[in-house]
Amino acid sequence: MKMEGFDHGTRGIGVRDYQLILPSVVCSTHISRRIAKDVNAVTFSHQHGCGIIGADVAGIGDFFASLADHPNVSSVLVVSLGCETIQGQELAEKLVTKNASTKYQIIQDSGGVEATVTAGITAVRSLQESYPTKRRPLNDLRVGISASSNSSIANNLLEALSALDIYTELVGGKSPADSFSHLMEKKVHLILSFPTGDQPASGFPLIPVINIASDSALHQAISADFDVPAGTPVENIVKLILEVANGRETIAEINKSGEILAPRLVRST
Repeated sequence: MKMEGFDHGTRGIGVRDYQLILPSVVCSTHISRRIAKDVNAVTFSHQHGCGIIGADVAGIGDFFASLADHPNVSSVLVVSLGCETIQGQELAEKLVTKNASTKYQIIQDSGGVEATVTAGITAVRSLQESYPTKRRPLNDLRVGISASSNSSIANNLLEALSALDIYTELVGGKSPADSFSHLMEKKVHLILSFPTGDQPASGFPLIPVINIASDSALHQAISADFDVPAGTPVENIVKLILEVANGRETIAEINKSGEILAPRLVRST
């Protein structure tokens, strides 16, 4: 199957064309959601920005830069409060080295909530006009596999994808949220998730996640949240992977479910 993606310059060819509204601090997540909803962009909530110390100051900034540098991301608008530890302007300066199509909006400099939302929408539309996205052939699909428990299906998929010369990255033994963040930094285009029987299906705002069910009671009770029922043949899953890479939405994408968990090293409030 021939695949096409979105040309995002130095970030590579993505399977999605997401515009990221990045809140630099928890205090700006509400405004980020309002801007994202108006312009059909992607954002996320987090608990970072003020109460962080030590290595986490640079570490979370680097993690945010990895989000901006992901191949599925077109442009980025940083929304900040103005008095947080991770300053919006400084974060934007770091991000622009990874993604030239980056702007920032500071609430305290913009005149409050409504003025920031209006200015943010204007900035996003300006980025859309200045950095239009073109379609290009996708020849190097990168697939991440998150296996919270040992799965023979996951191993069989590794072999099947390798036979198709598709790059795979396997993460095991972590929670899905931790695995997804790790796989994002590896720049995978999409993720196959094998949650344990007591874990629900989940997603990641910037990366399509294909959730594969087990035969557990929980997974059967919420089967509508899974893309792949238990016992599905490997060849059918491979076919779905290629369809998702070509634009088919996963259930997590349709439901707009999922979170982004930034790694923390220091315990702080």
